[in-house]
Parts: sequence; structure tokens; C-alpha cells
Amino acid sequence: MSYIINIISRLELPQVATMKKISDKPLLAFFIASADMTYSEIAEREVYLLGDPQQGYALRGEIAGCGEGCYTDLNQVFLEFALSCEGCIDQQSAEASIANFGRRLGTLLVSHLPLNDPALADFERLSRAFDCVLDSLSVPYETQQTPDRLHYTLDYCPLCESSQVTGLNRELELARYGFVALCQSLVSALATAWLVLKPLPEESDLDLLEVILVKG
Repeated sequence: MSYIINIISRLELPQVATMKKISDKPLLAFFIASADMTYSEIAEREVYLLGDPQQGYALRGEIAGCGEGCYTDLNQVFLEFALSCEGCIDQQSAEASIANFGRRLGTLLVSHLPLNDPALADFERLSRAFDCVLDSLSVPYETQQTPDRLHYTLDYCPLCESSQVTGLNRELELARYGFVALCQSLVSALATAWLVLKPLPEESDLDLLEVILVKG
């Protein structure tokens, strides 16, 4: 358990730190791989949805029985899952595994966030969902939005920062690939006429500095 004990907690934008769990049941869970060069499972990471209509919403990773010292943001969730993909037989299988994880997380978010109000326009549903995702990344960001474009500009790449702080830097590109799958899953579920302009799967080697959604 030495890896778990030595995790540096990267919490949270101030408004996220005060949020409460929507449910005592996690959205999903997965086993964390050891950080050494030999793949082994050492703990189960649970991902919870936090918040309410007044505060907004965010995602947080936890480990049962470990307490606040093991809370993590969405960056570390993706980095940990990417590390677990080192057990896959090849890179293509690893990409498929983390893409499936990102899509599953997107599907679960859509089903648990209050987005079904028929009075909401597509860009409003997307804005609420992506605000949740961006608020889960522990990075300051700016938002520009119109009815046919949402543009989030991040102060720095949160996955890069998290990988340096936690030491989970071996599969950074794969973690970005999973984040792209999450973005695409949200858009395809909430607004089929919209597209993810950035980030793209083929740009997973680039820093995550923008999220851009446009109406096609």
C-alpha cells in the first residue's frame, strides 16, 4: 500500500472541496495498478459525482477506507486507469480500454446530471456537462460561449501537472486519449449536431489547453 499512502492529493477548485456526494454508490470503480514496472492491482478507485443544482457538479476519486488523503481529481483518475492499461497485450488494446472507460464515464454522467429539462437548449446541456468535467480537473479556466460554440481555455495542461506531482507519468498520452473519449461521449449523447473540435484523438500527444465544441 506504499503507493496509496504516498499519493499527493490534488484537490480541488475551492467550490469543489465543499461539495457533497450525490449518492453513496460510486458512478464506477476500477483497480489501480502498482506504479513500479511490474503490473499488479493494489487498490480499487471509486469515482463519485458531487454537487447540487446550486453549487454545480464535479467528479472525485476515492478509495474506500482511506479517507480524504486518497481523494483525487479527474486527472489522476485518468492517469491511474491509463497505468492499469499497461496490462493490455498491445497499444491498440490499451487505447480501446481507456476509450471505453472514457465513454462509459460520459454515459454515466449524462444519466446522473440534471440535463433532461426540455427547455434546455443543446448548448446549455453541453455547458452544464462540460462545466462539471472542467471543474473536476483542478485547473483554472475561462469560458467563452455562444449558442453554436463553447470554448474552454485552460491555464495549463492539468494532466501534465498531475502526472508530474503524482509521478504517474508513464501513460500521459493514453490518459489524454481517454479524456478525448469522454468529451466525444458527452457530445454524442447530448447534442448530435455538435462536434468536438479540440481535443482530438490524433492530438493525444499535445498538452490539453483547450476544449472547443462547435455546432456542425
